[in-house]
Amino acid sequence: MANPYTSSRTGTTQWLLQRVSAVLLLGLAFSHFAMQHFTTDAVSTGLTVAHRANNAWWQGYYIIFVVLALYHGINGLIGIIRDYRPRPWLRGVMEWSLWALALYFAVVGSMNFTNATPVGAVKEFYAVNGFPSGSSAGHPRGLQGEIHYDFRNELRELHLLAFYLEKHTARTDDTTLEAIFAHTRSGKGAPTADEISAAGASFDAWVLRKIAQPQPAPEKRDPERIFSSSREFAIWSAHVRQANSRFRDGDDSVVVARYATGSVPVPPYRAADLH
Repeated sequence: MANPYTSSRTGTTQWLLQRVSAVLLLGLAFSHFAMQHFTTDAVSTGLTVAHRANNAWWQGYYIIFVVLALYHGINGLIGIIRDYRPRPWLRGVMEWSLWALALYFAVVGSMNFTNATPVGAVKEFYAVNGFPSGSSAGHPRGLQGEIHYDFRNELRELHLLAFYLEKHTARTDDTTLEAIFAHTRSGKGAPTADEISAAGASFDAWVLRKIAQPQPAPEKRDPERIFSSSREFAIWSAHVRQANSRFRDGDDSVVVARYATGSVPVPPYRAADLH
């Protein structure tokens, strides 16, 4: 019968750390899954990812996640290499190469969080350029073909704006989403073009009313949210709506005209001044 595995045997530390890292990775993976599916970040967008990447707590969380994943993978691979008992010099070259590769990716992965694009810069980018539109390859490539997305489409745009307003804005009023996007539905199927246009017009009217209000005092804003006040969100949305409308088929000038003829001009969006 084989001797029991004791601390005096070669490789015990690696064996133990492989199990410890696996348990920690399970906890991190499940907490990440829960966050992605059951919290206000359940919809990952450019803004929600930037917001998380600029938070010190989440930076530490993902850096630990990256380092543990690399350690667990490389340590397991080295264990397999040792099972084949290559020549000592070859084993040394392979192990040092793998650890050097792990260190490189750990540094690169950590830098992606410690040097993340500021949330304000992402918000200003959307205010100028509107929401994204395009296509991406399936995962794995080719299995699902090209996946097309178009958040400049008015219906998808309004859905995304409603998500930001409900989940990531420090609301300074008690107006319901139903009232903000008020319109009359004619059926239970997909909304018609007229219904989408009516929802957009209702939202724009709310935005213009918010813009006409004074900027809330700093103590009434919530800097922990992506949008610290309803007014900041309204000014940002006005710019996004106009930018998106310029890319829609037929150059939807209705939205642009709506804001141009409002009783109060839309001020420029500067995240640092409004957050």
